[in-house]
Amino acid sequence: MRPIYLDNAATTPLDPAVAEGLAERHRTLYGNPGSSHPIGRAAGRALDEARARLARRLGGQPQQVVFTSGGTESLGLALLGAAGDTPGRVAISAVEHSAVVEAAATLGLRGWQVDIVPVDAAGRVTPEALRAAIGRDTRLIAVMLANNEIGTINDVPALAAEARAGAPRAKIVVDAVQAFGKVPFSVATLGADCVAVTAHKIHGPKGIGALWTRAALRPVLRGGGQEFGLRGGTPSAPLAWALAEAAERMPGGMDAVTALRDRLWAAVRAAVPTARLTGPALDDGRLGNNLHLCIPGLPSEPLLNALAEAGVCASAGSTCSKGRFSRTLSALGHTKDEGAWLRLTPGRLNTADEMDEAARRLGASVAALRAVYD
Repeated sequence: MRPIYLDNAATTPLDPAVAEGLAERHRTLYGNPGSSHPIGRAAGRALDEARARLARRLGGQPQQVVFTSGGTESLGLALLGAAGDTPGRVAISAVEHSAVVEAAATLGLRGWQVDIVPVDAAGRVTPEALRAAIGRDTRLIAVMLANNEIGTINDVPALAAEARAGAPRAKIVVDAVQAFGKVPFSVATLGADCVAVTAHKIHGPKGIGALWTRAALRPVLRGGGQEFGLRGGTPSAPLAWALAEAAERMPGGMDAVTALRDRLWAAVRAAVPTARLTGPALDDGRLGNNLHLCIPGLPSEPLLNALAEAGVCASAGSTCSKGRFSRTLSALGHTKDEGAWLRLTPGRLNTADEMDEAARRLGASVAALRAVYD
C-alpha cells in the first residue's frame, strides 16, 4: 500500500530541486567560508549570497540574519542570548513550542519569573491577555506567529504594540517556524526583535535554520566568532543555499496546499461524520496546511497506529511533546479522554487523489476501531 504523507507540520520531504542543488553544492562548495584560498572564498561568497537572499525573503538586512542548526537553536539563542545578567520577568504564551518553554525554564533556574499568557478558545493570544501578564519589569516576551499543532495564527503586530506599551524594555521573540513560507510577513512590520525560521518545514533540509535579530545578543556557545560572533562553528554554504532556495520556492504554492487541506476536510467529514475541528475555523486565521481533529470515542494511539498500518502518515500533535498530552490542547481546556486527536497536514508534494484516499483509509480505520471500543 503506497504511503500517504500528511505530517508536513512535523517535517517536510525535501524538494527534489533543492536536493539536486544541495548535492551539487556539497561537491563544489566544500571549503571553509573563512579560508582565504579560492575554494574557501567561493564558499564565503555563496554563504553571503544565501544570507542576502534569505534577508530579502524576511524583509530584513543580511547582517541581521544568523544561520543556525534549526528553529530550536534559533529560539534558544534569542531568549538566552537576550537575557541579561540580572533576572527579570519573561512572558511566554501557553501554547509555545518546547524550544521556548525549555529556554524559559532555563531562565527560571537563573532566578527569572516565568509568566504564562493564556490563549482564547481558538488558541490565540489576545492583546488583553498579554497586557494582563506583563509589566514594566518584563524583559522578554515570546509568542509564536502560528501554532504548530492547531495552526492558529496570532496577530503579532498587534501583540507587539501591546508589548511596547506595557513592557517597553522587553525584547519580543517570535517563533515563525511553522508560519514561514505559509503566512506572508515582513520583519520590518512584524514588530519583533527576533524571528526564528527553519528549512525542514518548507521542503528544505534538516540541520539549517536562521534567526533574524535586531537585538543585541550574547552567544550561548562561544567558538571561533562565526556568524557575527553569535554562533561559533564552520558554517555550511550548501545548507545556507538550501534554506534560501526553499524559502523562495514556498510562496505561491500555499493556495494549492490550502485547496488540498479543504478537500481533505470535506472527505473526512463524509467518511467520519463525528470528526470535529480543533481550533479556529478553516477561514478564520488558520494555517492553510493545517487540519487538526478530534474523533470522539476513540483513543489517539490506536488510531495513529491503525493509520500507520493503512499507510497514512499523521500525528496527534507536536512530536516534541511525545509521551505527554498536548500543552496546546490543555491550554484550550481539552483532555486526552475526549477522543482521538489527529493532525493532518498536507504539503506541496501531495496530490488531490491522496486526500480522497487518506480520508477513505481514515474512515476504514475508525470503523474497525469502533468495533473494538464501542
